Amino acid sequence: MSLHRVLSFLVSFCLINLIISINVHVVTGHSLVHQESLLLHLKESLQFNPVKSKKLVHWNESDSYCQWTGVSCNKGHVIGLDLSEEFITGGLNNSSLFNLHYLQSLNLAYNVFRSPIPSEIKKLKNLKHLNLSNAGFYGQIPKEISYLKNLVTLDLSTPFTSQNTLELKNPNVAIYFQNLTEIKELYLDGVRVSSGGKEWCRGLSLLRKLQVLSMASCNLSGPIDSSLSKLRSLRVIRLNLNNMSSSVPKFFVDFANLTTLQLGNCGLTGVFPKGIFQIQALKILDVSDNEHLQGSLPELLQDGYLLEALNLSNTNFSGQLVSSISNLKHLSTLDLSDCQFNGTLSASLSELAKLVHLDLSFNKFTGFLPSFNKSKNLQYLSLFHNELNGVVSSTLWEGLSNLHTIDLGDNFFSGRVPSTLFTLPSLQELTLSHNEFEGFLDEFPNATNSKLELVDISINKLQGPIPMSFSLLKRLSLLQLSLNQFNGTIKLERFQTLPNLDVLGLSHNNLLVDATTIENNPSLPPFPRLSMLLLASCKLKEFPSFLRNQSQLRLLDLSNNQIHGTIPKWIWKFEFMIILNLSKNFLTDLEKPFENPGSNLLRLDLHSNQLQGTVPMITKYGSHLDYSSNKFNSFPSDIHKYLQFTYLLSFSNNSFGGQIPESFCNSSSLRLLDLSHNNFDGSIPECLTARNDNLRVLNLAGNKLTGHIPDTLSNSCNLRVIDLDSNTLVGAIPKSLAYCQKLQVLNLGNNMLNNEFPCFLGNISTLRVLILRSNRLQGPIRCQHSTNNWEMLHIVDLASNNLTGMVSGSLLQRWTKMMGDDNEAHKRYGSLFFDMFDNHDTIRFKDLITIIDRVIVMKLNQMLVGESPSVVDHLFAYLVTANELGGRYLDSVTVVNKGVELGFTFGFGLIILPLIFWKRWRLWYCKNMDDLLHKIFPQLEFVYEQLGEQRYRNLRCFSKLWEFGVFDGDVTAP
Repeated sequence: MSLHRVLSFLVSFCLINLIISINVHVVTGHSLVHQESLLLHLKESLQFNPVKSKKLVHWNESDSYCQWTGVSCNKGHVIGLDLSEEFITGGLNNSSLFNLHYLQSLNLAYNVFRSPIPSEIKKLKNLKHLNLSNAGFYGQIPKEISYLKNLVTLDLSTPFTSQNTLELKNPNVAIYFQNLTEIKELYLDGVRVSSGGKEWCRGLSLLRKLQVLSMASCNLSGPIDSSLSKLRSLRVIRLNLNNMSSSVPKFFVDFANLTTLQLGNCGLTGVFPKGIFQIQALKILDVSDNEHLQGSLPELLQDGYLLEALNLSNTNFSGQLVSSISNLKHLSTLDLSDCQFNGTLSASLSELAKLVHLDLSFNKFTGFLPSFNKSKNLQYLSLFHNELNGVVSSTLWEGLSNLHTIDLGDNFFSGRVPSTLFTLPSLQELTLSHNEFEGFLDEFPNATNSKLELVDISINKLQGPIPMSFSLLKRLSLLQLSLNQFNGTIKLERFQTLPNLDVLGLSHNNLLVDATTIENNPSLPPFPRLSMLLLASCKLKEFPSFLRNQSQLRLLDLSNNQIHGTIPKWIWKFEFMIILNLSKNFLTDLEKPFENPGSNLLRLDLHSNQLQGTVPMITKYGSHLDYSSNKFNSFPSDIHKYLQFTYLLSFSNNSFGGQIPESFCNSSSLRLLDLSHNNFDGSIPECLTARNDNLRVLNLAGNKLTGHIPDTLSNSCNLRVIDLDSNTLVGAIPKSLAYCQKLQVLNLGNNMLNNEFPCFLGNISTLRVLILRSNRLQGPIRCQHSTNNWEMLHIVDLASNNLTGMVSGSLLQRWTKMMGDDNEAHKRYGSLFFDMFDNHDTIRFKDLITIIDRVIVMKLNQMLVGESPSVVDHLFAYLVTANELGGRYLDSVTVVNKGVELGFTFGFGLIILPLIFWKRWRLWYCKNMDDLLHKIFPQLEFVYEQLGEQRYRNLRCFSKLWEFGVFDGDVTAP
């Protein structure tokens, strides 16, 4: 080849390369300019708050767009865009955003777009990471999401409480996910999914690379399908707040990489697989709020567990706290509250050095409190509502400088309260209520530097003066010392130096509270603005005048004091007052006119005073109104206007007369109506029994009512208690009572009712107390053709009627719960209980009786009292204070021996009948019940009686009955 040709070729080659290079730079430069213009156009099209913006507001042409906040580039191409938390509003339709074709990551989280997700999202085919969470998008998720085949992370989470949420309805889940085979992390929390268990599980099973599955509160239904077992790469499963209504799949045990399993509040049932506890990689396990989920803690014998948080709260887990729990070396959060755990607290708990949060409340743990000295990071400790006992030593708290909450309430701890508890440097809340602490409280040092905000040591046996140290706790907001034995005089002015004090409770001690000096000391600051003040049984003789300036009061209890005279009108002016208790004083009238009368008052208690005249209706929103035990004699004509929201209403033991006003029938919210022990006459208004859908307790006892009991009870009857005792009612017992399928107490005693024994009441399986004594019932006590079991019947009183013939043995044998063992019966059937409200919290107070006035229980107590002092005991002897609104009442045994009548005690049931007994039953009783009676009443002595050819041990009281001829005829062996 000639030199000329070579040179010619080289020149041509260089020219071609130069032209290509020039064209490439021109095209690239144009492309990069286009990227910048797209971003600027995007900024102009978006509506955002420039004051709050930290990204968009700084976008301008003076800087390279790749340097703009929120923008990431690669060789000039925009590959990442983060506009989260920019307070953007409005939609994205026809936005230049979707022309940024090089985008690999897009984050629009935490904005307020208020629009559906645009279908143009499909144009961003290079996207690997898409985050639209909590951005205000709503409606159906577009199927175009499935075009984004390169997605590795997808987050469409929406707030659980949002009304406008994203939905995944049609097409099915599989259509959305069939192309997203590269996805590793999927967050759909709060998205409404309409697919059933098999459908959503099988759709997700296509995502074989999935590592994070987060679908909390997605309206998912169960059961969890076995197709999910294909996702062996799963590290995180978060399905809480759904309604699976199924068991926990056993194949979860095979997810060896699992670090997080959250299934809280999913309606789970069955037994939790123990193998899940043994997954070595597991760090977070939460199956809380599944009250039907059973299980127990397995032995944790291996090393290398990584578990950091274990939450089994509000489940049916049971058993003991295994000692091998100490092998969970990384455990920082342990929440076993509201379960059925029992046994002692293992000393191995003391070995959990990294423990920060420990909640074992609402269980049945017993024994002593272990030391937590090695848990130097412990911040929260709750052992509330267990059966722990022993002394709480001061050495238990050494070195716990980070502890901010201690709750040892509702146990059986005893001894003195160590003053070191009050000196823990980080402590903010201390609860020791409902225990058996006793003795004096010592003063504690450095109170002015304390961080204590809440101190509750109520319901103990603490004595002596209240320490002055409490008055130095500058951060204190709640001080509850009620129901102890503190004594001496306490001046309320000592609390004036506590600016944050919000709740003060001094009720039911042996204190004399002096509130007279508060406004007389100008050197002290104004009294703190309280929301709750409890001064019951504090020997007050007048209304404290400083109260008139307490504008934030929500609860005021001045009951059981010595306050005389007039209720001042300023007490009704408190705008936020919800509960006012002035009961058990010597109040005679109310100052008028009322100022802003109780606009928000929900509970008003004026019982046991000397108020008279017309009932003052103070509030139109009262849910609990108690005017009982006064001298009121008339109602206002517009009383119905004040009862629209009333649940509990008592006018018992006053001086009302005449007809019962039918206006009570218009109070559709009433749960309890007590008009007992007045002078009402005439007939019972039919509307009282006809409109009973909500009424739980109807008490008209001790009046002068006449006529028939209305037979107007409907099949929606919700009554639990009917007490019509001591009137002059006539006629038959109405058969419509059988509609009251939740009735527990029926007292029709001391009237003039006739007809036969009401066998139809046997259809009420919940009936526990049946009092028909002192009427004119006649005929045999038998239910010949009835198969009713009277399953729950504990107390029957049929004495003083005209009943004849033999007591049917088959009838007595049906009352089986009278023969049950005390402990077994309590465990299985619980105590007499009235659910006044349909929405009571059965989880938090599952073993407490819901709200019921003590007055009602005390009246049940008196049902069999009044004819003779030989009626011993009472029906409900044991009161456990539950809260300010109610309590728990346990049944006790009652024995009646009245000469011609005999009380049979079976378990904790009682029956009183005329003495006409079946021989086989009589002998069975003699042989089996004496031991029980002797245990209950050891003062009764055993004697031995010769009955025919056999010799039986008996009790002296019943031996006397034989002498009186109560038992006639020969007794033969059964």
